[in-house]
Amino acid sequence: MQRPLRPGCRARARGFTLLELMAALALSAIVVLLAVPSFAGAVARHRLQAAAEQLAHDLADARFEAAQRGTALHLSFATGAQWCYALALQAGCDCRAAAPCQISRVLAGDHPGVRLLHAEDARVDPLPGRSTGGDALLQAADAAPLRVALSPLGRPRICAPGGNVRGYPAC
Repeated sequence: MQRPLRPGCRARARGFTLLELMAALALSAIVVLLAVPSFAGAVARHRLQAAAEQLAHDLADARFEAAQRGTALHLSFATGAQWCYALALQAGCDCRAAAPCQISRVLAGDHPGVRLLHAEDARVDPLPGRSTGGDALLQAADAAPLRVALSPLGRPRICAPGGNVRGYPAC
């Protein structure tokens, strides 16, 4: 219940003054400007990790697929701005365009902001100890690079060349 006003007294306005609103808005803008670079870096790191994890998963799938088919499969890479890789039935199957020799392929557009700096084509053999190649180096802006390598047993491994990516061992 409100008290009645005394004669000659004005009611006190409730709410914020324009000056208080401007100060709160300025502080909010400063906080947002400080958070944006950190958020952009986190997004870049997440995209890089997603690309490396997908490549490792595709290498593991290639090992399984080679064992099922009883024949060697090949992972062909193309580096550059429009990088790609394809799991193929034969070596040298170009990943830049869809082809009958491909089982699957991944394009740069699937991982925006991630670059494939270096890659070595892989041969995944159905027999353990005979797989070769499969070394790839991925990087995103403002993020340390990640390396995906295939062991001779056909097992993929993700590591950080600089050793400074949390969750991944140093190479």
